[in-house]
Amino acid sequence: MNDFRINSKHKIDSGFKIPEDYFENFSEKVLLKINNPEPKVLSIFYKRKTWISSVAAVLVISLSVTLYTKIAVKSSEEKLTLENYITNQSEISQYDLVTLLDAKDIEKIKIDLKLDDKNIEEVLTNSSEIENYLTD
Repeated sequence: MNDFRINSKHKIDSGFKIPEDYFENFSEKVLLKINNPEPKVLSIFYKRKTWISSVAAVLVISLSVTLYTKIAVKSSEEKLTLENYITNQSEISQYDLVTLLDAKDIEKIKIDLKLDDKNIEEVLTNSSEIENYLTD
């Protein structure tokens, strides 16, 4: 093996060489890299965003439909039970009901019957209970 002396003229190169004008152009290169805009970062869920929103919309619609139908069924059942209660109670007269109703409720109930003599005659002649009408 050869002797190695540090102070001798023949030294071993480190293998790293600096290019010419490296330190002169270094600041310009760094400024160019800093001024370049960074690439746009996309979220992981960007592609799935439409799927997630559509699934959420379907869930909201299905829940609202089921809740609406349950509420509608309950309200119709309540109306029927109230109606049955009123019809089956003999203590409540029609005058009591009228006193409990507002003007708006009475307008909703109001039916416009167009009774002419011809219509009354026609109903009476076609009815099989005409004798009951005449005797009452």
